[in-house]
Amino acid sequence: MEVLLGELDLPAARASVPLARGFSRSITTDSGIPHVRDDAEVLVSELVTNAVQHAAETGATLSLRLLRVGGRLRIEVHDPSPVLPRAMRINLLEETGRGWFLVAIIAERHGIEQTSAGKSVWCEVPAWAPHTR
Repeated sequence: MEVLLGELDLPAARASVPLARGFSRSITTDSGIPHVRDDAEVLVSELVTNAVQHAAETGATLSLRLLRVGGRLRIEVHDPSPVLPRAMRINLLEETGRGWFLVAIIAERHGIEQTSAGKSVWCEVPAWAPHTR
């Protein structure tokens, strides 16, 4: 069962990344999962940054959704671009190209879903003990 914890619409602009991180901090604190705050902020930052890069020319709006799925925090970023993120050869000296790699390392699960309006890029991290509601 999915429970929506919060949703935020953002312009496809660099200024949206710190807004998304702040939103993530608020949601993790308000939801009683501050122990995943730092990981969630990194994941939100990477997913939103990637969406901004692909949708900036269109002037599109992105949607950031944080959900509880069982014992996991699910982070979704929806954008209208059909361009899918892909893992790149990592060069630690480069400023770009590490985002999807970081998502794969930090998240327990991650994926991409094509939608009628573009795509949804998501990831999940363990956040609640399995027996809590």
